[in-house]
Amino acid sequence: MTQVTQIASQIARVFICVICGQNCDDRWIEYRESSIEYRVGGRDTIEAVTNEQTIRLQTFIRSTLGCGCPDEVLEWIQCTHTELTQEDDTRITRINVGGRLLVYVLEIEGPDWLAEEALPAVIAAATVDRATSCFNRLRVVVAIDDPEEMKPRMERIFNGSAPADEKVHLHLVHSTDLPFDKQ
Repeated sequence: MTQVTQIASQIARVFICVICGQNCDDRWIEYRESSIEYRVGGRDTIEAVTNEQTIRLQTFIRSTLGCGCPDEVLEWIQCTHTELTQEDDTRITRINVGGRLLVYVLEIEGPDWLAEEALPAVIAAATVDRATSCFNRLRVVVAIDDPEEMKPRMERIFNGSAPADEKVHLHLVHSTDLPFDKQ
């Protein structure tokens, strides 16, 4: 089994709990406050969701990603975080925005080239998730230290891995642009 296949399998296993709605692993904790729901698994810790965090998430979705969804779509957001490696250098966040928009965020702490290895698996898992969960749009976000330098390589990987669909997009952002608090 290749590393990409292993990562895709791990992503699918972690997020299947969110898709099916089952508590498949007793490490999963659900927390709800305001209209933002965080479901955190694995080694991540849960934090109280403040109005500031809610606003940061909505601003990220609207401004950074350019989402033109109606306001009512942003009234319910569900985030799921998981670490993919023992070294805590790769984190995936699945964001369900109002049941219409699916966002997968690949966050790399370490050399940016690690994103090149993980991106095909993230795209594969996100594409299956979008299809099985009936989302209208998919945005795959890669958060790295130098998005401009990596842009040509990441776009080439995305174009070779993602389905040809005008509702599937790649976004490269600086790690500091993410709306999540560091754990």
